[in-house]
Amino acid sequence: MQLLLISCTLLFCCSWAQISKPRWKSEPLINIRGFSPPASVEFSRRSFRQNTPTPSRSTASRTTLINTPAQPDAQLASAVVDMALEIGRISADPNSPAEVFSPVSIMGVLNILLLAADGVTRAELYGALRVNDKTAFGTYHRRAAGMLKNMQSSQPITLDKLAWKAETCISNDYDYEDDGYQPPVVDKIHILRLANAIFAQDNLVLSPKFVQAAGDIYGASSQQVNFRNGAAAASTINNWVNKATSGKIREIVSGSFSSETSVVIASSLYFKASWQNEFIPKITKPKDFFPDGKGRPSVKVDMMSLIECLPYHFEQSMGFKMIGLPYSDNSSTMYVMMPQDSTRAKVRDLQSRLTAAKIDSMIPMMKRRTATVSFPRMQLESSTNLQKAFRQLGIKSIFSAQNSNLRNMVVPKAQGQQNLFVSQINHKVNLSVDEKGTEGAAVTMTLIDRSASAVYFNVNQPFLIYVRHDPTRLPLFYGAVFDPRG
Repeated sequence: MQLLLISCTLLFCCSWAQISKPRWKSEPLINIRGFSPPASVEFSRRSFRQNTPTPSRSTASRTTLINTPAQPDAQLASAVVDMALEIGRISADPNSPAEVFSPVSIMGVLNILLLAADGVTRAELYGALRVNDKTAFGTYHRRAAGMLKNMQSSQPITLDKLAWKAETCISNDYDYEDDGYQPPVVDKIHILRLANAIFAQDNLVLSPKFVQAAGDIYGASSQQVNFRNGAAAASTINNWVNKATSGKIREIVSGSFSSETSVVIASSLYFKASWQNEFIPKITKPKDFFPDGKGRPSVKVDMMSLIECLPYHFEQSMGFKMIGLPYSDNSSTMYVMMPQDSTRAKVRDLQSRLTAAKIDSMIPMMKRRTATVSFPRMQLESSTNLQKAFRQLGIKSIFSAQNSNLRNMVVPKAQGQQNLFVSQINHKVNLSVDEKGTEGAAVTMTLIDRSASAVYFNVNQPFLIYVRHDPTRLPLFYGAVFDPRG
Protein backbone atom coordinates (compact mmCIF):
# COMPACT_ATOMS: atom_id res chain seq x y z
CA MET A 1 0.00 0.00 0.00
CA GLN A 2 1.44 3.35 -1.03
CA LEU A 3 1.36 6.60 0.88
CA LEU A 4 2.18 10.06 -0.49
CA LEU A 5 3.04 12.86 1.93
CA ILE A 6 2.66 16.41 0.66
CA SER A 7 3.59 19.37 2.81
CA CYS A 8 2.69 22.75 1.32
CA THR A 9 4.07 25.79 3.05
CA LEU A 10 4.04 29.43 2.11
CA LEU A 11 5.54 32.56 3.54
CA PHE A 12 4.66 36.04 2.40
CA CYS A 13 6.46 39.03 3.86
CA CYS A 14 5.10 42.29 2.56
CA SER A 15 4.94 45.88 3.56
CA TRP A 16 1.88 48.02 3.16
CA ALA A 17 0.99 49.00 -0.40
CA GLN A 18 2.96 45.95 -1.54
CA ILE A 19 6.26 47.72 -0.99
CA SER A 20 8.31 44.75 0.17
CA LYS A 21 6.94 41.32 -0.47
CA PRO A 22 9.05 38.25 0.21
CA ARG A 23 6.96 35.29 -0.81
CA TRP A 24 7.67 31.82 0.36
CA LYS A 25 5.81 28.89 -1.02
CA SER A 26 6.77 25.46 0.11
CA GLU A 27 5.37 22.22 -1.18
CA PRO A 28 6.98 19.25 0.53
CA LEU A 29 5.81 16.06 -1.10
CA ILE A 30 6.01 12.62 0.43
CA ASN A 31 5.18 9.55 -1.56
CA ILE A 32 4.46 6.79 0.91
CA ARG A 33 3.49 3.21 0.42
CA GLY A 34 1.23 2.29 3.18
CA PHE A 35 -0.54 4.82 5.30
CA SER A 36 0.47 7.83 7.26
CA PRO A 37 -1.03 10.53 9.46
CA PRO A 38 -2.06 14.08 8.52
CA ALA A 39 0.44 16.23 6.81
CA SER A 40 0.67 16.08 3.10
CA VAL A 41 0.80 12.55 2.05
CA GLU A 42 -0.37 10.22 -0.63
CA PHE A 43 -0.90 6.56 0.15
CA SER A 44 -1.29 3.54 -2.06
CA ARG A 45 -2.43 0.07 -1.24
CA ARG A 46 -2.41 -3.51 -2.48
CA SER A 47 -5.00 -6.30 -2.20
CA PHE A 48 -7.23 -4.53 0.28
CA ARG A 49 -10.48 -6.14 1.50
CA GLN A 50 -13.29 -3.70 2.28
CA ASN A 51 -15.83 -4.74 4.88
CA THR A 52 -17.03 -1.55 6.56
CA PRO A 53 -17.42 2.03 5.49
CA THR A 54 -14.58 4.47 5.92
CA PRO A 55 -15.16 6.82 8.82
CA SER A 56 -15.60 10.29 7.50
CA ARG A 57 -14.95 13.60 9.10
CA SER A 58 -16.30 16.72 7.62
CA THR A 59 -14.10 18.45 5.19
CA ALA A 60 -12.54 21.58 4.43
CA SER A 61 -10.97 24.02 6.71
CA ARG A 62 -10.45 22.49 10.08
CA THR A 63 -7.29 24.40 10.84
CA THR A 64 -7.36 24.94 14.59
CA LEU A 65 -5.86 22.66 17.20
CA ILE A 66 -8.57 21.90 19.74
CA ASN A 67 -8.66 20.38 23.22
CA THR A 68 -5.06 21.44 23.80
CA PRO A 69 -3.91 24.54 25.69
CA ALA A 70 -1.42 26.77 23.89
CA GLN A 71 1.99 26.40 25.47
CA PRO A 72 5.66 26.75 24.52
CA ASP A 73 8.00 23.78 24.72
CA ALA A 74 11.70 24.62 24.73
CA GLN A 75 12.86 21.00 24.53
CA LEU A 76 10.69 20.12 21.55
CA ALA A 77 11.49 23.39 19.76
CA SER A 78 15.19 22.67 20.20
CA ALA A 79 14.69 19.20 18.72
CA VAL A 80 12.93 20.67 15.67
CA VAL A 81 15.77 23.18 15.17
CA ASP A 82 18.48 20.53 15.43
CA MET A 83 16.53 18.28 13.06
CA ALA A 84 16.28 21.18 10.59
CA LEU A 85 20.00 21.90 10.81
CA GLU A 86 20.78 18.23 10.23
CA ILE A 87 18.45 18.06 7.22
CA GLY A 88 20.22 21.12 5.84
CA ARG A 89 23.59 19.40 6.18
CA ILE A 90 22.43 16.09 4.74
CA SER A 91 20.63 17.69 1.80
CA ALA A 92 23.53 19.90 0.75
CA ASP A 93 24.02 19.92 -3.02
CA PRO A 94 27.33 21.26 -4.40
CA ASN A 95 25.58 22.75 -7.43
CA SER A 96 22.30 24.07 -6.04
CA PRO A 97 21.54 27.81 -6.16
CA ALA A 98 19.46 27.55 -2.97
CA GLU A 99 18.29 24.99 -0.41
CA VAL A 100 15.40 26.41 1.60
CA PHE A 101 12.77 24.33 3.40
CA SER A 102 10.17 24.55 6.16
CA PRO A 103 11.04 22.64 9.36
CA VAL A 104 7.58 23.27 10.83
CA SER A 105 5.95 21.79 7.75
CA ILE A 106 8.16 18.71 7.98
CA MET A 107 7.34 18.44 11.68
CA GLY A 108 3.65 18.39 10.71
CA VAL A 109 4.28 15.36 8.51
CA LEU A 110 6.22 13.59 11.27
CA ASN A 111 3.53 14.25 13.87
CA ILE A 112 0.86 12.64 11.73
CA LEU A 113 3.11 9.70 10.90
CA LEU A 114 3.69 9.34 14.63
CA LEU A 115 -0.06 9.12 15.29
CA ALA A 116 -0.17 6.09 12.99
CA ALA A 117 3.09 4.52 14.15
CA ASP A 118 3.78 1.74 16.59
CA GLY A 119 6.72 -0.45 17.55
CA VAL A 120 10.05 0.23 15.86
CA THR A 121 8.58 2.91 13.60
CA ARG A 122 7.34 4.91 16.58
CA ALA A 123 10.72 4.50 18.28
CA GLU A 124 12.53 5.82 15.20
CA LEU A 125 10.25 8.85 14.93
CA TYR A 126 10.71 9.51 18.65
CA GLY A 127 14.46 9.35 18.10
CA ALA A 128 14.40 11.89 15.27
CA LEU A 129 12.35 14.26 17.43
CA ARG A 130 14.57 13.54 20.46
CA VAL A 131 11.65 12.34 22.52
CA ASN A 132 12.40 9.96 25.35
CA ASP A 133 10.97 6.57 24.37
CA LYS A 134 9.39 6.34 27.81
CA THR A 135 7.33 9.46 27.14
CA ALA A 136 3.64 8.59 27.05
CA PHE A 137 2.21 8.69 23.54
CA GLY A 138 -0.54 11.12 24.53
CA THR A 139 1.91 13.33 26.40
CA TYR A 140 4.03 13.91 23.31
CA HIS A 141 1.06 14.84 21.14
CA ARG A 142 -0.30 17.23 23.77
CA ARG A 143 3.10 18.93 23.89
CA ALA A 144 3.42 19.14 20.10
CA ALA A 145 -0.14 20.36 19.59
CA GLY A 146 0.18 22.90 22.39
CA MET A 147 3.35 24.30 20.85
CA LEU A 148 1.81 24.55 17.36
CA LYS A 149 -1.31 26.16 18.79
CA ASN A 150 0.85 28.67 20.63
CA MET A 151 2.69 29.41 17.37
CA GLN A 152 -0.62 30.36 15.72
CA SER A 153 -1.93 32.40 18.64
CA SER A 154 -2.30 36.17 18.35
CA GLN A 155 -0.88 36.44 21.87
CA PRO A 156 1.63 33.59 22.16
CA ILE A 157 3.26 32.61 25.41
CA THR A 158 6.92 33.58 25.08
CA LEU A 159 9.91 31.40 25.93
CA ASP A 160 12.40 34.28 25.71
CA LYS A 161 12.04 37.94 26.54
CA LEU A 162 14.34 39.26 23.83
CA ALA A 163 15.80 42.54 25.10
CA TRP A 164 16.48 43.88 21.62
CA LYS A 165 12.76 43.93 20.81
CA ALA A 166 12.34 46.81 23.27
CA GLU A 167 15.54 48.64 22.32
CA THR A 168 15.98 51.75 20.20
CA CYS A 169 19.15 53.04 18.62
CA ILE A 170 20.92 55.63 20.75
CA SER A 171 21.64 58.08 17.96
CA ASN A 172 19.13 59.19 15.38
CA ASP A 173 21.18 59.06 12.20
CA TYR A 174 18.39 60.32 10.06
CA ASP A 175 16.14 63.24 10.79
CA TYR A 176 13.01 63.55 8.73
CA GLU A 177 11.90 66.96 10.01
CA ASP A 178 13.95 69.10 7.66
CA ASP A 179 12.44 67.29 4.68
CA GLY A 180 8.86 67.58 5.84
CA TYR A 181 8.85 63.79 5.44
CA GLN A 182 7.42 61.22 7.80
CA PRO A 183 8.13 57.49 7.53
CA PRO A 184 5.18 55.60 6.04
CA VAL A 185 2.86 53.80 8.41
CA VAL A 186 3.18 50.05 7.94
CA ASP A 187 -0.01 48.05 8.11
CA LYS A 188 0.38 45.19 10.57
CA ILE A 189 -0.40 42.17 8.45
CA HIS A 190 0.29 38.88 10.17
CA ILE A 191 -1.19 35.51 9.26
CA LEU A 192 0.34 32.25 10.46
CA ARG A 193 -1.87 29.28 9.76
CA LEU A 194 -1.23 25.54 9.87
CA ALA A 195 -3.77 23.24 8.21
CA ASN A 196 -3.83 19.45 7.87
CA ALA A 197 -6.00 17.12 5.81
CA ILE A 198 -6.32 13.40 5.08
CA PHE A 199 -7.68 12.20 1.73
CA ALA A 200 -8.43 8.45 1.75
CA GLN A 201 -9.49 6.04 -0.98
CA ASP A 202 -13.24 5.63 -0.67
CA ASN A 203 -13.05 1.91 0.16
CA LEU A 204 -10.24 2.19 2.69
CA VAL A 205 -11.21 1.73 6.33
CA LEU A 206 -9.40 4.27 8.46
CA SER A 207 -9.27 3.74 12.18
CA PRO A 208 -11.90 5.97 13.85
CA LYS A 209 -9.44 6.56 16.70
CA PHE A 210 -6.79 7.75 14.26
CA VAL A 211 -9.22 10.07 12.46
CA GLN A 212 -10.49 11.41 15.79
CA ALA A 213 -6.99 11.98 17.14
CA ALA A 214 -5.75 13.63 13.95
CA GLY A 215 -8.73 15.97 14.04
CA ASP A 216 -8.77 16.76 17.74
CA ILE A 217 -5.02 17.11 18.21
CA TYR A 218 -3.84 18.57 14.90
CA GLY A 219 -7.06 19.97 13.46
CA ALA A 220 -6.94 17.62 10.47
CA SER A 221 -9.99 17.23 8.28
CA SER A 222 -10.57 13.95 6.43
CA GLN A 223 -12.31 13.25 3.17
CA GLN A 224 -12.99 10.28 0.90
CA VAL A 225 -11.85 10.38 -2.71
CA ASN A 226 -11.46 7.90 -5.56
CA PHE A 227 -7.83 7.83 -6.69
CA ARG A 228 -8.84 5.64 -9.63
CA ASN A 229 -10.51 8.79 -10.98
CA GLY A 230 -7.28 10.76 -10.88
CA ALA A 231 -8.62 14.03 -12.24
CA ALA A 232 -11.42 14.25 -9.69
CA ALA A 233 -9.15 13.26 -6.78
CA ALA A 234 -6.51 15.79 -7.83
CA SER A 235 -9.15 18.49 -8.12
CA THR A 236 -10.37 17.80 -4.57
CA ILE A 237 -6.85 17.91 -3.13
CA ASN A 238 -5.80 20.97 -5.11
CA ASN A 239 -8.97 22.81 -4.08
CA TRP A 240 -8.10 22.16 -0.44
CA VAL A 241 -4.54 23.36 -0.98
CA ASN A 242 -5.79 26.43 -2.83
CA LYS A 243 -8.07 27.34 0.07
CA ALA A 244 -5.54 26.53 2.80
CA THR A 245 -2.91 28.73 1.13
CA SER A 246 -5.31 31.57 0.28
CA GLY A 247 -4.91 30.90 -3.42
CA LYS A 248 -1.11 31.07 -3.44
CA ILE A 249 -0.64 27.37 -4.25
CA ARG A 250 -3.32 26.29 -6.68
CA GLU A 251 -1.98 22.91 -7.69
CA ILE A 252 0.20 20.44 -5.86
CA VAL A 253 -0.80 17.12 -7.42
CA SER A 254 -1.39 16.14 -11.02
CA GLY A 255 -4.39 14.24 -12.31
CA SER A 256 -2.73 10.82 -12.21
CA PHE A 257 -1.98 8.58 -9.24
CA SER A 258 -0.37 5.19 -8.86
CA SER A 259 -2.80 2.29 -8.98
CA GLU A 260 -1.74 1.60 -5.40
CA THR A 261 -2.42 5.07 -4.05
CA SER A 262 -4.85 4.97 -1.16
CA VAL A 263 -4.19 8.03 0.98
CA VAL A 264 -2.87 11.57 0.63
CA ILE A 265 -1.99 13.50 3.76
CA ALA A 266 -1.52 17.23 3.31
CA SER A 267 -0.02 19.78 5.69
CA SER A 268 -0.07 23.44 4.76
CA LEU A 269 1.83 26.25 6.49
CA TYR A 270 0.78 29.71 5.35
CA PHE A 271 2.67 32.75 6.61
CA LYS A 272 2.01 36.29 5.50
CA ALA A 273 3.49 39.22 7.39
CA SER A 274 4.40 42.80 6.68
CA TRP A 275 7.88 44.03 7.42
CA GLN A 276 8.28 46.11 10.54
CA ASN A 277 10.58 48.33 8.45
CA GLU A 278 9.99 48.73 4.75
CA PHE A 279 12.59 48.40 2.04
CA ILE A 280 12.92 51.48 -0.16
CA PRO A 281 11.42 50.57 -3.52
CA LYS A 282 12.82 53.08 -5.97
CA ILE A 283 16.46 52.65 -5.09
CA THR A 284 16.48 48.95 -5.90
CA LYS A 285 19.07 48.55 -8.64
CA PRO A 286 21.11 45.80 -10.34
CA LYS A 287 24.31 45.07 -8.45
CA ASP A 288 26.92 42.32 -8.32
CA PHE A 289 26.27 39.18 -6.30
CA PHE A 290 29.11 36.69 -5.82
CA PRO A 291 27.80 33.07 -5.64
CA ASP A 292 31.19 31.80 -4.48
CA GLY A 293 32.58 34.92 -2.87
CA LYS A 294 34.37 38.03 -4.03
CA GLY A 295 37.18 37.46 -6.49
CA ARG A 296 35.10 34.81 -8.24
CA PRO A 297 32.59 35.31 -11.09
CA SER A 298 29.63 37.52 -10.20
CA VAL A 299 26.02 37.74 -11.38
CA LYS A 300 23.69 40.73 -11.52
CA VAL A 301 20.76 40.76 -9.12
CA ASP A 302 18.35 43.49 -8.05
CA MET A 303 19.41 44.66 -4.60
CA MET A 304 16.86 46.23 -2.25
CA SER A 305 17.98 48.74 0.37
CA LEU A 306 16.94 49.74 3.86
CA ILE A 307 18.26 51.94 6.67
CA GLU A 308 16.83 51.09 10.07
CA CYS A 309 17.47 50.32 13.70
CA LEU A 310 17.80 46.53 13.50
CA PRO A 311 19.01 43.68 15.74
CA TYR A 312 22.60 42.75 14.91
CA HIS A 313 25.24 40.39 16.25
CA PHE A 314 28.76 39.47 15.21
CA GLU A 315 29.76 36.00 16.39
CA GLN A 316 33.53 36.22 16.57
CA SER A 317 34.06 32.60 17.61
CA MET A 318 32.47 31.38 14.37
CA GLY A 319 33.35 34.28 12.08
CA PHE A 320 29.90 35.33 10.91
CA LYS A 321 27.49 38.22 11.34
CA MET A 322 23.73 38.09 11.77
CA ILE A 323 21.03 40.68 11.27
CA GLY A 324 17.33 40.43 12.01
CA LEU A 325 14.55 41.74 9.78
CA PRO A 326 11.49 41.72 12.07
CA TYR A 327 7.90 41.47 10.89
CA SER A 328 5.36 44.05 11.94
CA ASP A 329 3.64 41.90 14.57
CA ASN A 330 6.98 41.71 16.41
CA SER A 331 6.72 37.95 16.92
CA SER A 332 8.50 36.57 13.84
CA THR A 333 11.86 37.57 12.39
CA MET A 334 13.92 36.73 9.33
CA TYR A 335 17.51 36.26 10.51
CA VAL A 336 20.20 36.52 7.85
CA MET A 337 23.54 34.89 8.70
CA MET A 338 26.61 35.53 6.56
CA PRO A 339 30.24 34.53 7.16
CA GLN A 340 32.96 37.13 6.78
CA ASP A 341 34.13 37.20 3.15
CA SER A 342 31.50 34.57 2.52
CA THR A 343 31.89 31.74 0.02
CA ARG A 344 29.93 28.55 -0.61
CA ALA A 345 32.49 26.61 1.43
CA LYS A 346 32.24 29.03 4.36
CA VAL A 347 28.45 28.76 4.40
CA ARG A 348 28.77 24.96 4.42
CA ASP A 349 31.21 25.22 7.31
CA LEU A 350 28.80 27.47 9.20
CA GLN A 351 25.98 24.99 8.60
CA SER A 352 28.14 22.19 9.98
CA ARG A 353 28.73 24.06 13.24
CA LEU A 354 25.34 25.56 13.98
CA THR A 355 23.22 23.95 16.70
CA ALA A 356 19.90 24.82 18.27
CA ALA A 357 21.69 25.75 21.48
CA LYS A 358 24.03 28.09 19.60
CA ILE A 359 21.22 29.83 17.72
CA ASP A 360 19.03 30.15 20.80
CA SER A 361 21.94 31.68 22.74
CA MET A 362 22.94 34.16 20.00
CA ILE A 363 19.54 35.66 19.23
CA PRO A 364 19.07 37.06 22.78
CA MET A 365 22.59 38.56 22.49
CA MET A 366 21.62 40.73 19.51
CA LYS A 367 21.62 44.52 19.96
CA ARG A 368 19.80 47.07 17.88
CA ARG A 369 22.13 49.09 15.67
CA THR A 370 21.50 51.65 12.98
CA ALA A 371 22.09 49.54 9.89
CA THR A 372 22.18 49.99 6.15
CA VAL A 373 21.05 46.72 4.61
CA SER A 374 21.31 45.62 0.99
CA PHE A 375 19.33 42.46 0.33
CA PRO A 376 18.68 40.69 -2.99
CA ARG A 377 15.31 40.47 -4.61
CA MET A 378 14.77 36.74 -5.01
CA GLN A 379 12.73 34.35 -7.07
CA LEU A 380 13.89 30.84 -6.40
CA GLU A 381 12.62 27.31 -6.08
CA SER A 382 14.20 24.64 -3.94
CA SER A 383 13.34 20.94 -3.95
CA THR A 384 14.60 18.47 -1.39
CA ASN A 385 14.23 14.69 -1.39
CA LEU A 386 13.87 13.93 2.30
CA GLN A 387 14.27 10.16 2.10
CA LYS A 388 18.06 10.32 2.51
CA ALA A 389 17.72 12.83 5.35
CA PHE A 390 15.09 10.76 7.14
CA ARG A 391 17.22 7.65 6.89
CA GLN A 392 20.23 9.46 8.35
CA LEU A 393 18.01 10.81 11.11
CA GLY A 394 17.25 7.17 11.96
CA ILE A 395 13.80 6.98 10.36
CA LYS A 396 14.26 3.86 8.25
CA SER A 397 11.49 1.34 8.82
CA ILE A 398 8.75 3.43 7.16
CA PHE A 399 10.46 2.85 3.79
CA SER A 400 10.22 -0.94 4.08
CA ALA A 401 7.04 -2.94 3.39
CA GLN A 402 8.37 -5.62 5.73
CA ASN A 403 9.39 -3.37 8.64
CA SER A 404 7.04 -0.39 8.52
CA ASN A 405 4.54 -0.27 11.36
CA LEU A 406 1.81 2.30 10.71
CA ARG A 407 -0.93 0.00 11.92
CA ASN A 408 -2.77 2.64 13.96
CA MET A 409 -4.02 4.29 10.78
CA VAL A 410 -6.39 1.57 9.67
CA VAL A 411 -8.94 -0.74 11.26
CA PRO A 412 -7.07 -3.95 12.26
CA LYS A 413 -9.77 -6.35 11.07
CA ALA A 414 -9.84 -4.64 7.69
CA GLN A 415 -6.12 -5.01 7.07
CA GLY A 416 -6.11 -7.31 4.12
CA GLN A 417 -3.36 -5.28 2.50
CA GLN A 418 0.38 -5.29 2.79
CA ASN A 419 1.96 -3.05 5.40
CA LEU A 420 1.66 0.64 4.75
CA PHE A 421 5.05 2.11 3.94
CA VAL A 422 6.59 5.26 2.50
CA SER A 423 8.09 5.14 -0.97
CA GLN A 424 9.15 8.75 -1.42
CA ILE A 425 9.38 12.02 0.51
CA ASN A 426 9.90 15.27 -1.37
CA HIS A 427 9.84 18.83 -0.10
CA LYS A 428 9.53 21.83 -2.37
CA VAL A 429 9.84 25.51 -1.48
CA ASN A 430 9.14 28.44 -3.75
CA LEU A 431 10.55 31.73 -2.47
CA SER A 432 9.98 35.15 -3.94
CA VAL A 433 11.24 38.43 -2.49
CA ASP A 434 10.32 41.57 -4.39
CA GLU A 435 9.05 45.10 -3.83
CA LYS A 436 6.54 47.39 -5.48
CA GLY A 437 5.48 50.95 -4.80
CA THR A 438 6.88 54.48 -5.01
CA GLU A 439 6.24 56.17 -1.67
CA GLY A 440 9.11 58.21 -0.24
CA ALA A 441 11.62 57.37 -2.97
CA ALA A 442 13.38 60.70 -3.53
CA VAL A 443 13.70 61.58 0.14
CA THR A 444 14.88 58.15 1.17
CA MET A 445 17.61 58.29 -1.45
CA THR A 446 18.85 61.43 0.31
CA LEU A 447 18.65 59.69 3.65
CA ILE A 448 20.89 56.90 2.46
CA ASP A 449 23.45 59.35 1.09
CA ARG A 450 23.80 61.16 4.39
CA SER A 451 23.32 58.26 6.77
CA ALA A 452 26.13 57.43 9.16
CA SER A 453 25.08 53.85 9.83
CA ALA A 454 26.91 51.94 12.52
CA VAL A 455 26.48 48.69 10.55
CA TYR A 456 26.65 48.06 6.81
CA PHE A 457 25.17 44.65 6.01
CA ASN A 458 25.59 43.95 2.31
CA VAL A 459 24.10 40.57 1.42
CA ASN A 460 25.99 40.13 -1.86
CA GLN A 461 27.60 36.77 -1.05
CA PRO A 462 26.27 33.34 0.03
CA PHE A 463 24.13 33.45 3.17
CA LEU A 464 21.73 31.54 5.40
CA ILE A 465 18.08 32.44 5.98
CA TYR A 466 16.41 31.53 9.25
CA VAL A 467 12.78 32.63 9.63
CA ARG A 468 11.83 32.09 13.26
CA HIS A 469 8.70 32.44 15.35
CA ASP A 470 10.47 34.03 18.29
CA PRO A 471 8.00 33.29 21.12
CA THR A 472 8.14 29.52 20.46
CA ARG A 473 11.66 29.42 18.88
CA LEU A 474 10.17 27.38 16.03
CA PRO A 475 11.93 27.68 12.64
CA LEU A 476 9.34 28.40 9.95
CA PHE A 477 11.91 28.40 7.13
CA TYR A 478 15.63 27.69 6.96
CA GLY A 479 18.25 27.25 4.28
CA ALA A 480 21.24 28.40 2.29
CA VAL A 481 21.14 30.80 -0.66
CA PHE A 482 24.07 30.83 -3.08
CA ASP A 483 22.43 32.49 -6.08
CA PRO A 484 19.27 34.57 -5.50
CA ARG A 485 18.28 34.17 -9.15
CA GLY A 486 17.41 30.53 -8.42
